[in-house]
Amino acid sequence: MADFNRIEDLANATAVDVNGDKVGGVKDVYVNDTTGQPDFVSVNHGLFGGGDSIVPLRGHTLRDGELHLAFPKERIEDAPDLDENGHLTTEDQEAFYRHYGLEGTQDVTTYETDNRTAQAGAAGTGAAAGAGYAAGEREVETDRRDVVEGDRRDVANNDEIVRSEEQLNVSKDRVETGQVRLRKYVVNETETVEVPVEREEVRVVREPITDADRANYDGTIGEQEASVTLHEDRVNVSKESVPVEKVSLEKDTVQDTERVSEEVRKERFETDGAVEGDLRDENR
Repeated sequence: MADFNRIEDLANATAVDVNGDKVGGVKDVYVNDTTGQPDFVSVNHGLFGGGDSIVPLRGHTLRDGELHLAFPKERIEDAPDLDENGHLTTEDQEAFYRHYGLEGTQDVTTYETDNRTAQAGAAGTGAAAGAGYAAGEREVETDRRDVVEGDRRDVANNDEIVRSEEQLNVSKDRVETGQVRLRKYVVNETETVEVPVEREEVRVVREPITDADRANYDGTIGEQEASVTLHEDRVNVSKESVPVEKVSLEKDTVQDTERVSEEVRKERFETDGAVEGDLRDENR
């Protein structure tokens, strides 16, 4: 049973290659003047969609907004360029068919047209029919441009969104953290000082008698005593109070860095569908 789609769905689809790898969004749709069916599409590719290539729709399928092409991504990106006037001549079609190696490949997907629904014809139909930039194709392209330009005007005038975020505001308050008092108190310590002292001691000295001693001897024998007074140094200890130092309190300011962290909320953008430009800078 045929699967009927709208050409508008094809124009808004995202193209993937035969291996399922994404190529890019559909840029233009080229409609056959005879059958009313699309024969070719141009697909954006490269960084930010900066390039585009013409791809035949032979062997394609369209489902869930994805255009599944019958060719690998490398061959699509290496396709020949189209002239600036955008007109797809018979020679252009043949050049694209040769590039993609199309021989006998037939479409199985049909699309609704204004006045009829027709099968996207057998091999060679596109080239023979001259699927160029003619009335039918210009109508589709004009409709797409009107929609796109209308959407852009709506976004510019009515659908602007202001992105907001929370920012940290940091301030400082001087607060009292404590008090310091200076006081003195008395402790008892034992201090030892070594003091040199002298004392006298008695020793017996024996000497022989001299002639003078014999002359003065009176011949008396009896008791006699002699005494010697001894002396020594005695240590006297006294104390006095003397000043030794002055102590005061002063304040110094110390510079330091304190790290603070807080959770903030930030708004981010996301889009549904294809969009020109890159939102990654806004989402940092």
